[in-house]
Amino acid sequence: MPRRGVLGSLSALAVAGGWTGGAAWAGSPAKAPRIAVIGAGIIGVSIAYHLAGRGAAVTVYDKGQPGMGCTQGAFAMLIAGHGDGPPSFNALYGLAVRDWHRLDRELAGRLPLQWGGTVNWAAPGAKAERLAGDCRRLASWGVAARALDEADFAGLCPGVTPGPFGGGYFLPEQGAVDVMGAMAVLLDACRQHGVRFVTGEIEALPVDAAGHAAVLTSQGPVSADLIVLAAGADTTRLAQSCQVRVPIDLVSGTLAHTRPMRPGLLARVLNGPQGSIKQNPDGRFVTGLDYAPGADGKDTSAAYGRHLLANAAAMVPELAQAELDFMTLGYVPIPAEGQQPIIGFCRQPANLYVATMMSGVTMAPLVGRLIAGEVVDRVRADVLAPWRPGRFNPRWAFDAYGGAMAPWLACRQA
Repeated sequence: MPRRGVLGSLSALAVAGGWTGGAAWAGSPAKAPRIAVIGAGIIGVSIAYHLAGRGAAVTVYDKGQPGMGCTQGAFAMLIAGHGDGPPSFNALYGLAVRDWHRLDRELAGRLPLQWGGTVNWAAPGAKAERLAGDCRRLASWGVAARALDEADFAGLCPGVTPGPFGGGYFLPEQGAVDVMGAMAVLLDACRQHGVRFVTGEIEALPVDAAGHAAVLTSQGPVSADLIVLAAGADTTRLAQSCQVRVPIDLVSGTLAHTRPMRPGLLARVLNGPQGSIKQNPDGRFVTGLDYAPGADGKDTSAAYGRHLLANAAAMVPELAQAELDFMTLGYVPIPAEGQQPIIGFCRQPANLYVATMMSGVTMAPLVGRLIAGEVVDRVRADVLAPWRPGRFNPRWAFDAYGGAMAPWLACRQA
């Protein structure tokens, strides 16, 4: 879908709609929880979709249109294995990629996904040696990672020019998604489930005398049974407003997007010496010096975009004919402690749930489903246990999950 068409669809879909299906809160429609999701990026919208599918009354608040924050600038590679530890963190990525398949089935195959795998390689030297170590480590953790030589590369990527080849590896389970196209599909599903979207500045999360937070918008305060904080770059500021510590670093990077070309020219995501390249299902190529923002500054000029395309054409000759359509500047909130997520209930305020993570595009379907299960179905997701916000808030002195949930349940039962 052309960018202008996507943006128009996102704007049109960000409205309230009726919904008559789904499971009710605690078996009673009158007790359906009113949940405010702060942040309309891919994580917040996935959470909203999964919450509404379980019968919650969901309103999403954001200062801009859905997807126009961190999401719109994401390279959106779906990562099945993360080379950094611990192994439990890597395992979470594997679960997350599989959940994209689940969500696509649930949405009738409408998500713009590509499942050709990812090819990583480097010129001879230290980087190639580092990739070899990454491959061995991932394989030891059970990831389908296969070392490549130059002949393997030629078989996987016909027509691609790798340059001097020092070594690399292939991750066949990985893929990519046209993230704004996926947002359009998710927003349509949210509308069908009755999710409301409200645009306006979120000023703070004030806490009342009973220890429950509300949402203070530029139009005034809004109360909710539960607040899910998935505000990306604004997460730390809003958490601080209710004395919760959520430490993140914010990095940025630039991507060039071409006009649509013939689909199927590039079957896999490429991460090589000349940067990262993918082709979306609609035929558009996306490229940057590194798929992890922060590599190349904040230059969004057309001249820099043409430079990125020329750089990519050294690997994919078809890109010599590509026309630049637009540039994006992406921001990624990276949690402290080795990029690991911060997900879970807070004890103070009792009705606040935090959800922030790197690789949010990869994680969005899985965490949306798990968070909805914890919030509405009251089912603890043990796989999230290592990443609770309590590790940054030692004054709470409670079990990483169970102690935090008790006040929320008491609030609902009152």
